Amino acid sequence: MPFDSSRIKTIWPWLLEIRYAWLSVIVIFGALAISLRPHTTEPVIRITGLILQLLGVCTVIWGISETRALFGHPSLASKTKAWFGRFPMLRRTINLSASVSGISIVGGRASAFVTNNPGPNPTVETRLDSLERNISLIHERITQAQNDMDQEFRKAEESLKLEKQSRQEEDNTTREKLEATGTGGVHISAIGASWLFVGVILSTASLEIANWLK
Repeated sequence: MPFDSSRIKTIWPWLLEIRYAWLSVIVIFGALAISLRPHTTEPVIRITGLILQLLGVCTVIWGISETRALFGHPSLASKTKAWFGRFPMLRRTINLSASVSGISIVGGRASAFVTNNPGPNPTVETRLDSLERNISLIHERITQAQNDMDQEFRKAEESLKLEKQSRQEEDNTTREKLEATGTGGVHISAIGASWLFVGVILSTASLEIANWLK
């Protein structure tokens, strides 16, 4: 069978798919390697179990931070720093900044129209001619008004389509965030549970394990 180098390149991405499981296993095997050596003393086993339990508790903080970051909230460290920064006894420099706001006046579009006047002492012909011209002007105004209405309707329709698309994207983003909040933190909880499980065993049965390793 010929050697395929492209398959070798896909091994690393394949291993990274379960990177959280590797993290959990490596920490547990490291703790067991320290605790289950021959002639390991009881305090070493108990402290190793305590460290695993503390790491398990830290995964809870990790999960909370991941959820806060998912919804755009500041991290717990920045919130804590800001809270200490508001300590009443600390001196704070107050910076005053002045801003100039401009006032813009937007005027509506004005439309003008003209009419044809037959003039003083009009005859029947001039009146008929003026009437025909006024009818033509009215038709032009109606056509222009219809075009303006059609243009406004198209703008409103495009605006509604864009708003609908934007709302759909926001709904999809919110749905993904809710799904990630409900299921995305399972790997973090699994890591914490495995560390707590092994840590509790090592801390509780540290004396018995130390006697067994003598």
